[in-house]
Formats: sequence, C-alpha cells, structure tokens
Amino acid sequence: MSYIPQKGDIIHLQFDPSAGYEMKGKHYALVVSPNSFNERGLVVVCPISQGNAEVHRTQGLIVSLAGCGTHTQGAVHCQHFKSLDWRIRNAQYKERVPNYLLDEVLARLAALLDLP
Repeated sequence: MSYIPQKGDIIHLQFDPSAGYEMKGKHYALVVSPNSFNERGLVVVCPISQGNAEVHRTQGLIVSLAGCGTHTQGAVHCQHFKSLDWRIRNAQYKERVPNYLLDEVLARLAALLDLP
C-alpha cells in the first residue's frame, strides 16, 4: 500500500486549482486531520510558506518552523487550512514535526474556529 498522510506529517502537494487569496501552486503543508479521516483519501492541511505574512503574524495565525528541528523552513499558515484529495494531488511525505509544534497549530486552529 502507498503512503497515507499522518497527523503531524509535512507533505508536499499541489494546491491548484485555487482562487483569490488561496495559496497557489505546489507547497509543503502540515497535516492536521486525524489518521482515520486521511485513510479515506482526503486530508486537512495548513500550508507552509516562506512568504511575507506580517498581517497574519500579528494576528497570531502563523506558527514558525524556526528552531523546531525540521529541514522544512517557513511558517505554518493556520488561516489557510484546507481539505484536499491527497491521492489526486500526489502528496509526498517530507518529514514529521515535533508534537509541541503540532499542538500549537491545533490550538491556533481551535481559536480561529472559536472551539472550546
């Protein structure tokens, strides 16, 4: 069986088609959905970018990968979370983030969605 994305993995996949302010092209992304969901062919991810995102940084919507020990550099954009078909978009495993970083991203998503 081929690779199935796991919660906490960084994967590389295609974000197109996209529109408006959505991330475009190929990006690394952090998997935030549970493994039982991912097994069905979809995955919820937060894209990783090295671009300028000062507004989102000041709003607390970005988690930096700096100093966490990953080869992947940049920042996780919690405000751009998206559900994608990882099979069609040919998701490729890159590496895994430390648990504390995944927990921080999940906490920001919970705050963004106004979850208890």
